[in-house]
Amino acid sequence: MGLPTKRSTPQPYEDYSQVLNFVIWVLAGYATIFIFLRLWGKYYRGRRLWWDDYLLISSWLALILGCIFQTVDTTLGFGRSQHAIPLENIENSRLLATIAGFFLILAAAWSKTSFGLTLVRLTRTDGFLKRLVWFAIWTTNIFIAGSCIIQWAHCWPLDRIWRQEVSGGKCLPLGLMNGYNMFVAAYSGAVDIMLALLPCKIFWPLMMRRKEKIGITIAMGMGVL
Repeated sequence: MGLPTKRSTPQPYEDYSQVLNFVIWVLAGYATIFIFLRLWGKYYRGRRLWWDDYLLISSWLALILGCIFQTVDTTLGFGRSQHAIPLENIENSRLLATIAGFFLILAAAWSKTSFGLTLVRLTRTDGFLKRLVWFAIWTTNIFIAGSCIIQWAHCWPLDRIWRQEVSGGKCLPLGLMNGYNMFVAAYSGAVDIMLALLPCKIFWPLMMRRKEKIGITIAMGMGVL
């Protein structure tokens, strides 16, 4: 009678999929409330929508699409340790992650641009601030567009990005991609800080009560953050 063999036990893994879904949908919920209040305020006061409003709505739609693709991706194993993802799901998971990341990048770029356009309308009498905001808008969108292109074109043929069995071809060095994305993230964060501080420069010289200046400055500064 042979000795009993040990049963292979599944390797433990960490699963952050539920936490990931919770975080992205909470943030999407805050964005939805903010946009609803903004549109309701304009409707209540009888004001027409401008380009910054339409761009903000587009960024919200991109955010929702990104969250949807990310949520579907978690059902395939995204958010778990790599060895815990079923082999038959890896390709689809990578593709969905790429699509979700693309829409989330667009959402960040368009929301930042929307706030920048709002500041452009408020800085019509200040040529320097207006040029500064336009510079921030254009450079941020150019750099983020580079991230979108790299995300979809860092390998050739393109399907090598998510298909493991594709042989041959070339991919950009991982260090180059990470370095560029870190630069874009740092530059985008610096632009966020600058845009958040500009309302102070715009409203502080106006003949308003100090409490009103502080309230408007904080409210607009939180809009970009």
